[in-house]
Amino acid sequence: MKLRPVYVVVLLGCAVLISAFIGTTKTDKKVRLADTSVGFKIDTLVTNVIVPWQITFLPDSSMLFTERAGRVRIYRNKKLLPKPALTISDVALDKKTGLLGMCLHPAFAQNKWIYVASNYTDNNRIRVRVARYAFRNDSLVNPFTIIKDIPGNQNHTGCRLVFGPDKKLYITTGDADQPILAQDLKALNGKILRVNDDGTIPADNPFAKNDTARKEIWSYGHRNPQGLVFEPTTGVLFDSEHGPTGGDEINIIKPGQNYGWPLIHHQDKREGMTSPLLEYTPSIGPSEAMFYHGNAFPELKGILLVACLRGESILRIKLDNDKPVAQEVLLKKQYGRIRSLVTGPDGYLYISTSHHDPPEGKGEPPYDMILRLRPSKEKTKQQAQSIAINKKITVQKQTAAVMFQQLCAACHGNHLQGTEKTKSLLGRNFSHGANKAAIINNITNGIIAKGMPSWRGAISKKDIAKIADYVWVKSKQKPSK
Repeated sequence: MKLRPVYVVVLLGCAVLISAFIGTTKTDKKVRLADTSVGFKIDTLVTNVIVPWQITFLPDSSMLFTERAGRVRIYRNKKLLPKPALTISDVALDKKTGLLGMCLHPAFAQNKWIYVASNYTDNNRIRVRVARYAFRNDSLVNPFTIIKDIPGNQNHTGCRLVFGPDKKLYITTGDADQPILAQDLKALNGKILRVNDDGTIPADNPFAKNDTARKEIWSYGHRNPQGLVFEPTTGVLFDSEHGPTGGDEINIIKPGQNYGWPLIHHQDKREGMTSPLLEYTPSIGPSEAMFYHGNAFPELKGILLVACLRGESILRIKLDNDKPVAQEVLLKKQYGRIRSLVTGPDGYLYISTSHHDPPEGKGEPPYDMILRLRPSKEKTKQQAQSIAINKKITVQKQTAAVMFQQLCAACHGNHLQGTEKTKSLLGRNFSHGANKAAIINNITNGIIAKGMPSWRGAISKKDIAKIADYVWVKSKQKPSK
């Protein structure tokens, strides 16, 4: 495929259309990034593929990527090879499910092992598994199951794979639209897991000696972590994860810690739970996270970059001793939903789009794509926008209206008017019962097959009744014509 360069000058001082919450102290210190901008030449490498979920590179600089439709593909010598390295026949495709994360073993040069996460169906239920393959003659062969039978769903299914500096495999899992599972130490959902390269349990895992918990668990209380990255010089682990309606997070992950979902979210605090390092409302839909470690973009060296789906951009975060001091956005609204983001062996940035994402993405040609970002000498200086650091935020009282906005509005709309995910409920236009008892039942037990989570145990019965009353009263309003 012929490369098509596109020249883009990205002003790092562009307006950040998101709010970010960072801790609470007495100061309102502001720190600016350097007054620089970065210019990109953008090459289109691959088009018309289905959600390239994860990009990675082999030692010979060949690119491998997963397609959510169930294929692992190879891009080499400026061409996409027609034959997939792997086609998974039992992959479960349902909105956000399919073939997901992938990573190389740290000793790949010797053992040729590659790890792949995918959804499959067992007894008509979606599950998640991680398998290890051997890469031989451009094919992935000899599958060996690392972990399986993790409940999945059309949403909140994870699943990013990363090897740490300790040579252990870290796995993110979503709550499978059953939020309370994130707090259940006997369940693998809503967790970050840590296993040896053969799936066995490391002796130093925080729950390795706890007979009432799954020993694979490294941290818990997560909703749907999609990014996972180690800071290369310190070894500190960061994640990015999706919130309910806004409330997206960047966290520093520590063993055994509880990150609160669904008992706390957004800017909530509770003793024994860890609130986010950064929180984003409105939602940015954070996906893969990475620290830039190449030489092509010296202005990005050591910067935390996060691919954004709903935000349709790349988030640039400057840290000082693991504390965020400034942030900006790149490529805002230029290439749509960005799923994977990696540094190539040439030091360039590689991104994939994610437009076959019903209902948010439509997947019209030439999407989905893989793009390469090279440096351009065309740069324009502009003062970088600063953000307030450690600014005190007044946390809203948890009224029925606030709980609905935080937990329900992303699907049902701020005023029950519906979204691309659901129809309007105005005029009492209910499909699953038309009284308050039915609403309480639906909130409590969910409609999992339709993507509505079960809030049983995650919200008190009293609060569920309050939300049901709120929906019942508001839904009486007639829809506007």
